Amino acid sequence: MKTYILKTILTTSIIGLFMTSCNNSPTAKEEDVKEATQDLIDAEADLNQAEYDSISDFNTFKESIQLKLVENQKVIDDLKLKITSKGKVERDIDEVEINKLEKRNTDLRLKIENYEQGPAQKWELFKVDFNNELDDLGKSISEMADRNKKK
Repeated sequence: MKTYILKTILTTSIIGLFMTSCNNSPTAKEEDVKEATQDLIDAEADLNQAEYDSISDFNTFKESIQLKLVENQKVIDDLKLKITSKGKVERDIDEVEINKLEKRNTDLRLKIENYEQGPAQKWELFKVDFNNELDDLGKSISEMADRNKKK
């Protein structure tokens, strides 16, 4: 008789545990769905804001770069005018260097105009590489201008 009572109590306890652990109430599921929907809406808003910020950052960067490239072109054009007063040999050497500088400036302008946005890491690498190339070009133009002032 003891074993029968123990089996009944044990079986009742196990059934009770299963019943209390299962929560199939529709209101709880409805709340979960509402919460998940709100999380999705928030994530979409964050994504849209990130895309807007990225586009805005790119456009700001592009405008500042284009101003620098226009300024570089003005300096290159001034250098072209200055070398006309030199002798033929010096002028030919300088023209080759100036043409290289002008090509690099044009290549950078095309590179920024044709850039298609991708992942954030790719954009950051592009920006760093582009700034390095632009700085190098600026130094080359300055060195050329300094050499022409000295002569």
